[in-house]
Amino acid sequence: MQNRRQLIKGAAGLALISSTRGLWLSHAAAASTEDLVAAAKAAGQTKVVVPAGTGVYHQTLKELFYDPFTKDTGIETVLYSAGSYSEVQAKVRAMSEANNMEWDIISPTSDTVQSPAFANYLENLGDCSELSNVVSEGMDGSCLGKAVLWSSAGAGLAYDENAFPNGGMKGWADFWDVKAFPGPRSLPNVGIPWQVLSAALVADGVEPKDVYPLDVDRAFRKLDELKPHIAAWWTSGDHSVQLFRSKEVVASMLWNGRAASLRNDGFPISFVWNGAMLDADALGIIKGAPHPIAAKALLNYLYSRPEAGAEFVKRLNYVLPNKHIGDFLDANMRSNLMTAPQNWPNIVKSDAVWLAENREKLIERWTAWISG
Repeated sequence: MQNRRQLIKGAAGLALISSTRGLWLSHAAAASTEDLVAAAKAAGQTKVVVPAGTGVYHQTLKELFYDPFTKDTGIETVLYSAGSYSEVQAKVRAMSEANNMEWDIISPTSDTVQSPAFANYLENLGDCSELSNVVSEGMDGSCLGKAVLWSSAGAGLAYDENAFPNGGMKGWADFWDVKAFPGPRSLPNVGIPWQVLSAALVADGVEPKDVYPLDVDRAFRKLDELKPHIAAWWTSGDHSVQLFRSKEVVASMLWNGRAASLRNDGFPISFVWNGAMLDADALGIIKGAPHPIAAKALLNYLYSRPEAGAEFVKRLNYVLPNKHIGDFLDANMRSNLMTAPQNWPNIVKSDAVWLAENREKLIERWTAWISG
Protein backbone atom coordinates (compact mmCIF):
# COMPACT_ATOMS: atom_id res chain seq x y z
CA MET A 1 0.00 0.00 0.00
CA GLN A 2 1.26 3.44 -0.80
CA ASN A 3 1.76 5.63 2.20
CA ARG A 4 0.36 9.13 2.49
CA ARG A 5 3.61 10.75 1.39
CA GLN A 6 3.70 8.77 -1.84
CA LEU A 7 0.07 9.55 -2.71
CA ILE A 8 0.50 13.27 -2.05
CA LYS A 9 3.69 13.20 -4.14
CA GLY A 10 1.64 11.86 -7.03
CA ALA A 11 -1.01 14.51 -6.58
CA ALA A 12 1.52 17.27 -6.07
CA GLY A 13 3.24 16.22 -9.28
CA LEU A 14 0.19 17.55 -11.05
CA ALA A 15 1.30 21.02 -10.01
CA LEU A 16 4.00 20.83 -12.65
CA ILE A 17 1.27 21.48 -15.20
CA SER A 18 1.41 25.09 -14.05
CA SER A 19 5.02 25.48 -15.18
CA THR A 20 6.17 22.62 -17.43
CA ARG A 21 7.31 23.91 -20.81
CA GLY A 22 9.36 22.79 -23.81
CA LEU A 23 8.88 19.02 -23.58
CA TRP A 24 8.53 16.59 -26.48
CA LEU A 25 6.40 13.54 -27.07
CA SER A 26 7.99 10.12 -26.81
CA HIS A 27 7.60 8.25 -30.08
CA ALA A 28 8.67 5.00 -28.41
CA ALA A 29 5.65 5.19 -26.11
CA ALA A 30 3.27 5.28 -29.09
CA ALA A 31 4.81 2.05 -30.43
CA SER A 32 4.11 0.35 -27.12
CA THR A 33 0.43 1.20 -27.50
CA GLU A 34 0.51 -0.36 -30.96
CA ASP A 35 2.02 -3.53 -29.48
CA LEU A 36 -0.74 -3.74 -26.88
CA VAL A 37 -3.38 -3.20 -29.57
CA ALA A 38 -1.88 -5.96 -31.70
CA ALA A 39 -1.79 -8.32 -28.71
CA ALA A 40 -5.40 -7.51 -27.85
CA LYS A 41 -6.59 -8.22 -31.38
CA ALA A 42 -4.58 -11.44 -31.50
CA ALA A 43 -6.44 -12.50 -28.35
CA GLY A 44 -9.78 -11.65 -29.95
CA GLN A 45 -10.28 -8.54 -27.78
CA THR A 46 -11.80 -6.02 -30.17
CA LYS A 47 -13.60 -3.88 -27.61
CA VAL A 48 -13.12 -2.45 -24.13
CA VAL A 49 -15.92 -1.64 -21.70
CA VAL A 50 -15.29 1.69 -20.00
CA PRO A 51 -17.07 3.99 -17.49
CA ALA A 52 -19.42 6.60 -18.87
CA GLY A 53 -22.31 8.81 -17.91
CA THR A 54 -24.57 11.58 -19.12
CA GLY A 55 -22.65 14.56 -17.80
CA VAL A 56 -20.32 16.97 -19.56
CA TYR A 57 -17.30 15.24 -17.98
CA HIS A 58 -18.00 11.95 -19.70
CA GLN A 59 -19.10 13.58 -22.95
CA THR A 60 -15.77 15.40 -23.07
CA LEU A 61 -13.86 12.24 -22.18
CA LYS A 62 -15.59 10.37 -24.99
CA GLU A 63 -14.96 13.09 -27.56
CA LEU A 64 -11.30 13.71 -26.74
CA PHE A 65 -10.10 10.23 -25.80
CA TYR A 66 -12.47 7.29 -26.25
CA ASP A 67 -13.62 8.04 -29.80
CA PRO A 68 -10.08 8.83 -31.05
CA PHE A 69 -8.84 5.59 -29.46
CA THR A 70 -11.40 3.62 -31.46
CA LYS A 71 -10.55 5.53 -34.63
CA ASP A 72 -6.79 5.04 -34.19
CA THR A 73 -6.83 1.41 -33.06
CA GLY A 74 -10.03 -0.21 -34.33
CA ILE A 75 -10.87 -1.31 -30.77
CA GLU A 76 -14.42 -0.29 -29.90
CA THR A 77 -15.03 1.55 -26.64
CA VAL A 78 -18.32 0.40 -25.10
CA LEU A 79 -19.53 2.79 -22.42
CA TYR A 80 -21.41 1.79 -19.28
CA SER A 81 -23.21 4.05 -16.84
CA ALA A 82 -23.45 2.78 -13.30
CA GLY A 83 -24.16 5.70 -10.95
CA SER A 84 -22.20 7.00 -7.99
CA TYR A 85 -18.87 5.74 -6.70
CA SER A 86 -20.55 3.54 -4.11
CA GLU A 87 -23.02 2.13 -6.65
CA VAL A 88 -20.21 1.26 -9.06
CA GLN A 89 -18.24 -0.49 -6.34
CA ALA A 90 -21.31 -2.47 -5.28
CA LYS A 91 -21.89 -3.63 -8.86
CA VAL A 92 -18.27 -4.67 -9.27
CA ARG A 93 -18.50 -6.74 -6.09
CA ALA A 94 -21.73 -8.35 -7.26
CA MET A 95 -20.36 -9.24 -10.70
CA SER A 96 -17.16 -10.57 -9.16
CA GLU A 97 -19.03 -12.78 -6.68
CA ALA A 98 -21.20 -14.07 -9.53
CA ASN A 99 -18.07 -14.72 -11.62
CA ASN A 100 -19.69 -12.70 -14.41
CA MET A 101 -17.61 -9.57 -14.93
CA GLU A 102 -19.00 -7.41 -17.74
CA TRP A 103 -16.78 -4.34 -17.35
CA ASP A 104 -13.08 -3.83 -18.07
CA ILE A 105 -12.15 -0.49 -16.51
CA ILE A 106 -13.41 1.28 -13.41
CA SER A 107 -12.79 4.84 -12.28
CA PRO A 108 -12.56 4.91 -8.45
CA THR A 109 -11.09 7.71 -6.42
CA SER A 110 -7.37 7.43 -5.80
CA ASP A 111 -8.23 6.93 -2.11
CA THR A 112 -10.39 3.91 -2.94
CA VAL A 113 -7.50 2.31 -4.81
CA GLN A 114 -5.62 2.23 -1.50
CA SER A 115 -8.50 0.58 0.35
CA PRO A 116 -7.90 -3.12 1.10
CA ALA A 117 -11.67 -3.61 0.97
CA PHE A 118 -11.73 -2.74 -2.72
CA ALA A 119 -8.16 -3.02 -4.04
CA ASN A 120 -8.50 -6.80 -4.32
CA TYR A 121 -11.04 -6.29 -7.10
CA LEU A 122 -8.40 -4.59 -9.29
CA GLU A 123 -5.63 -6.09 -11.38
CA ASN A 124 -2.14 -5.39 -10.07
CA LEU A 125 -0.32 -3.13 -12.53
CA GLY A 126 2.83 -3.22 -10.45
CA ASP A 127 5.24 -0.49 -11.52
CA CYS A 128 3.26 0.04 -14.76
CA SER A 129 6.20 -1.21 -16.83
CA GLU A 130 3.70 -2.61 -19.35
CA LEU A 131 2.23 0.87 -19.69
CA SER A 132 5.21 2.76 -21.03
CA ASN A 133 3.33 6.00 -21.62
CA VAL A 134 2.31 6.13 -17.96
CA VAL A 135 5.98 5.78 -17.02
CA SER A 136 7.43 8.19 -19.59
CA GLU A 137 4.64 10.74 -20.06
CA GLY A 138 2.99 10.75 -16.64
CA MET A 139 3.73 12.94 -13.65
CA ASP A 140 5.67 11.38 -10.80
CA GLY A 141 3.32 9.10 -8.89
CA SER A 142 0.97 8.43 -11.82
CA CYS A 143 1.29 4.70 -11.29
CA LEU A 144 -0.71 3.71 -8.19
CA GLY A 145 0.01 -0.02 -8.33
CA LYS A 146 -3.60 -1.17 -8.72
CA ALA A 147 -4.52 1.72 -11.04
CA VAL A 148 -3.18 4.81 -12.78
CA LEU A 149 -3.91 8.38 -11.78
CA TRP A 150 -6.40 10.17 -14.01
CA SER A 151 -8.32 13.43 -13.60
CA SER A 152 -7.92 15.55 -10.50
CA ALA A 153 -10.48 18.10 -9.45
CA GLY A 154 -11.39 20.14 -6.43
CA ALA A 155 -14.59 19.56 -4.49
CA GLY A 156 -15.11 23.07 -3.24
CA LEU A 157 -17.60 25.74 -2.30
CA ALA A 158 -19.68 27.24 -5.12
CA TYR A 159 -22.36 29.88 -4.81
CA ASP A 160 -24.87 31.77 -6.95
CA GLU A 161 -23.52 35.31 -7.30
CA ASN A 162 -27.04 36.72 -7.73
CA ALA A 163 -27.93 35.50 -4.24
CA PHE A 164 -25.23 37.65 -2.66
CA PRO A 165 -24.96 40.92 -4.63
CA ASN A 166 -23.03 42.61 -1.82
CA GLY A 167 -20.22 40.06 -1.84
CA GLY A 168 -20.02 36.31 -1.79
CA MET A 169 -18.58 33.57 0.37
CA LYS A 170 -14.84 33.25 0.95
CA GLY A 171 -14.67 29.81 2.55
CA TRP A 172 -16.50 27.06 4.42
CA ALA A 173 -17.02 29.20 7.52
CA ASP A 174 -19.22 31.43 5.36
CA PHE A 175 -21.09 28.41 4.01
CA TRP A 176 -21.99 27.53 7.60
CA ASP A 177 -22.95 31.15 8.39
CA VAL A 178 -26.63 31.06 7.41
CA LYS A 179 -27.32 34.48 8.93
CA ALA A 180 -24.75 36.41 6.93
CA PHE A 181 -25.37 34.29 3.83
CA PRO A 182 -28.97 33.07 3.97
CA GLY A 183 -30.51 30.53 1.63
CA PRO A 184 -30.79 26.78 1.05
CA ARG A 185 -27.62 24.74 0.71
CA SER A 186 -26.65 21.41 -0.81
CA LEU A 187 -23.95 18.85 -0.08
CA PRO A 188 -23.01 15.57 -1.76
CA ASN A 189 -24.03 12.07 -0.79
CA VAL A 190 -22.02 10.04 -3.30
CA GLY A 191 -20.15 7.52 -1.15
CA ILE A 192 -17.19 9.72 -0.18
CA PRO A 193 -18.40 11.43 3.02
CA TRP A 194 -14.90 12.36 4.16
CA GLN A 195 -15.05 15.33 1.79
CA VAL A 196 -18.09 16.75 3.56
CA LEU A 197 -16.51 16.02 6.95
CA SER A 198 -13.35 17.82 5.81
CA ALA A 199 -15.39 20.89 4.87
CA ALA A 200 -17.01 20.84 8.30
CA LEU A 201 -13.64 20.82 10.02
CA VAL A 202 -12.33 23.69 7.89
CA ALA A 203 -15.53 25.61 8.71
CA ASP A 204 -14.77 24.96 12.38
CA GLY A 205 -11.34 26.53 12.11
CA VAL A 206 -9.03 23.65 11.17
CA GLU A 207 -6.33 24.58 8.66
CA PRO A 208 -6.47 22.58 5.39
CA LYS A 209 -3.06 21.03 6.06
CA ASP A 210 -4.24 19.78 9.47
CA VAL A 211 -7.57 18.21 8.48
CA TYR A 212 -6.18 14.66 8.52
CA PRO A 213 -6.49 12.53 10.49
CA LEU A 214 -10.14 13.53 10.65
CA ASP A 215 -11.61 14.47 14.02
CA VAL A 216 -14.81 12.63 13.16
CA ASP A 217 -16.78 13.57 16.29
CA ARG A 218 -15.96 17.26 15.83
CA ALA A 219 -16.92 17.12 12.15
CA PHE A 220 -20.31 15.55 12.84
CA ARG A 221 -21.03 18.09 15.58
CA LYS A 222 -20.36 20.86 13.07
CA LEU A 223 -22.56 19.14 10.47
CA ASP A 224 -25.39 18.93 13.02
CA GLU A 225 -25.47 22.75 12.99
CA LEU A 226 -25.97 22.93 9.24
CA LYS A 227 -28.16 19.91 8.57
CA PRO A 228 -31.50 21.81 8.90
CA HIS A 229 -30.36 24.15 6.13
CA ILE A 230 -29.47 21.43 3.62
CA ALA A 231 -32.25 21.45 1.03
CA ALA A 232 -30.85 18.55 -1.00
CA TRP A 233 -28.14 15.92 -0.87
CA TRP A 234 -26.93 15.60 -4.42
CA THR A 235 -26.12 12.17 -5.78
CA SER A 236 -24.38 12.93 -9.09
CA GLY A 237 -22.60 15.73 -10.88
CA ASP A 238 -25.65 16.35 -13.04
CA HIS A 239 -27.82 16.58 -9.93
CA SER A 240 -25.48 19.12 -8.32
CA VAL A 241 -25.70 21.39 -11.36
CA GLN A 242 -29.47 21.05 -11.74
CA LEU A 243 -29.98 22.27 -8.18
CA PHE A 244 -28.40 25.58 -9.18
CA ARG A 245 -30.21 25.83 -12.49
CA SER A 246 -33.58 25.29 -10.83
CA LYS A 247 -32.73 27.81 -8.08
CA GLU A 248 -33.25 25.20 -5.37
CA VAL A 249 -29.99 26.19 -3.67
CA VAL A 250 -27.81 29.26 -3.40
CA ALA A 251 -24.62 27.42 -2.43
CA SER A 252 -23.22 23.91 -2.52
CA MET A 253 -20.13 21.77 -2.50
CA LEU A 254 -19.40 21.30 -6.19
CA TRP A 255 -16.72 19.75 -8.36
CA ASN A 256 -14.86 22.62 -9.96
CA GLY A 257 -15.46 21.24 -13.46
CA ARG A 258 -19.20 21.43 -12.89
CA ALA A 259 -18.83 25.02 -11.76
CA ALA A 260 -16.81 25.77 -14.90
CA SER A 261 -19.55 24.20 -17.02
CA LEU A 262 -22.20 26.38 -15.39
CA ARG A 263 -20.06 29.46 -15.88
CA ASN A 264 -19.50 28.60 -19.54
CA ASP A 265 -23.27 28.38 -19.95
CA GLY A 266 -23.68 31.89 -18.58
CA PHE A 267 -24.76 31.01 -15.04
CA PRO A 268 -23.40 33.52 -12.48
CA ILE A 269 -21.51 31.07 -10.28
CA SER A 270 -18.33 31.52 -8.26
CA PHE A 271 -16.04 28.71 -7.12
CA VAL A 272 -13.84 29.04 -4.03
CA TRP A 273 -10.55 27.12 -3.98
CA ASN A 274 -9.91 27.96 -0.32
CA GLY A 275 -10.52 24.72 1.58
CA ALA A 276 -11.45 22.68 -1.51
CA MET A 277 -10.81 18.95 -1.31
CA LEU A 278 -8.45 17.23 -3.72
CA ASP A 279 -10.67 14.78 -5.61
CA ALA A 280 -8.42 12.60 -7.75
CA ASP A 281 -9.86 9.83 -9.90
CA ALA A 282 -7.92 6.77 -10.99
CA LEU A 283 -8.44 4.21 -13.73
CA GLY A 284 -8.02 0.54 -12.93
CA ILE A 285 -8.60 -2.77 -14.70
CA ILE A 286 -11.05 -5.01 -12.90
CA LYS A 287 -10.03 -8.56 -12.03
CA GLY A 288 -11.79 -10.94 -14.37
CA ALA A 289 -12.26 -8.22 -17.01
CA PRO A 290 -13.28 -9.75 -20.35
CA HIS A 291 -10.85 -7.59 -22.37
CA PRO A 292 -7.81 -6.94 -20.13
CA ILE A 293 -5.23 -6.43 -22.89
CA ALA A 294 -7.46 -3.99 -24.75
CA ALA A 295 -7.96 -2.20 -21.43
CA LYS A 296 -4.19 -1.83 -21.01
CA ALA A 297 -3.95 -0.46 -24.54
CA LEU A 298 -6.54 2.19 -23.68
CA LEU A 299 -4.84 3.20 -20.43
CA ASN A 300 -1.55 3.58 -22.27
CA TYR A 301 -3.21 5.58 -25.04
CA LEU A 302 -4.79 8.02 -22.59
CA TYR A 303 -1.33 9.15 -21.49
CA SER A 304 -0.18 9.88 -25.06
CA ARG A 305 -2.46 12.82 -25.98
CA PRO A 306 -1.24 16.06 -24.33
CA GLU A 307 -3.06 18.35 -26.76
CA ALA A 308 -6.33 16.54 -26.08
CA GLY A 309 -5.50 16.70 -22.39
CA ALA A 310 -5.03 20.45 -22.61
CA GLU A 311 -8.40 20.81 -24.32
CA PHE A 312 -9.92 18.70 -21.52
CA VAL A 313 -8.42 21.11 -18.97
CA LYS A 314 -9.68 24.17 -20.87
CA ARG A 315 -13.24 22.85 -20.99
CA LEU A 316 -13.55 21.43 -17.49
CA ASN A 317 -10.74 22.97 -15.42
CA TYR A 318 -9.77 19.47 -14.27
CA VAL A 319 -6.11 18.48 -14.20
CA LEU A 320 -4.74 15.44 -16.05
CA PRO A 321 -1.41 13.77 -15.20
CA ASN A 322 0.32 14.02 -18.61
CA LYS A 323 3.37 16.17 -17.90
CA HIS A 324 3.31 17.80 -21.36
CA ILE A 325 -0.11 19.40 -21.01
CA GLY A 326 1.37 22.66 -19.73
CA ASP A 327 2.91 23.21 -23.17
CA PHE A 328 -0.58 23.76 -24.58
CA LEU A 329 -2.06 26.04 -21.88
CA ASP A 330 -1.59 29.78 -21.59
CA ALA A 331 -0.42 31.42 -18.38
CA ASN A 332 -3.91 32.61 -17.44
CA MET A 333 -5.37 29.10 -17.75
CA ARG A 334 -2.58 27.61 -15.66
CA SER A 335 -3.11 30.24 -12.96
CA ASN A 336 -6.76 29.21 -12.54
CA LEU A 337 -6.04 25.54 -11.95
CA MET A 338 -6.18 23.82 -8.59
CA THR A 339 -2.43 23.31 -8.85
CA ALA A 340 -1.62 27.01 -9.27
CA PRO A 341 0.72 28.31 -6.55
CA GLN A 342 -1.96 30.51 -4.95
CA ASN A 343 -4.47 27.64 -4.77
CA TRP A 344 -2.48 24.49 -3.99
CA PRO A 345 -1.50 25.35 -0.37
CA ASN A 346 -5.19 25.81 0.52
CA ILE A 347 -6.31 22.44 -0.84
CA VAL A 348 -7.19 19.63 1.58
CA LYS A 349 -5.23 16.48 0.67
CA SER A 350 -6.62 13.28 2.13
CA ASP A 351 -4.61 10.65 3.97
CA ALA A 352 -4.98 7.39 2.02
CA VAL A 353 -3.63 5.24 4.86
CA TRP A 354 -6.01 6.74 7.42
CA LEU A 355 -8.95 6.36 5.04
CA ALA A 356 -8.05 2.76 4.30
CA GLU A 357 -8.20 2.02 8.02
CA ASN A 358 -11.36 4.00 8.76
CA ARG A 359 -13.37 4.00 5.52
CA GLU A 360 -15.98 1.38 6.39
CA LYS A 361 -16.69 2.78 9.85
CA LEU A 362 -16.92 6.28 8.42
CA ILE A 363 -19.40 5.27 5.71
CA GLU A 364 -21.49 3.35 8.24
CA ARG A 365 -21.66 6.34 10.58
CA TRP A 366 -22.41 8.73 7.70
CA THR A 367 -25.23 6.52 6.45
CA ALA A 368 -26.80 6.42 9.90
CA TRP A 369 -26.39 10.20 10.36
CA ILE A 370 -27.83 11.25 7.02
CA SER A 371 -30.81 8.89 7.48
CA GLY A 372 -31.55 10.15 10.97
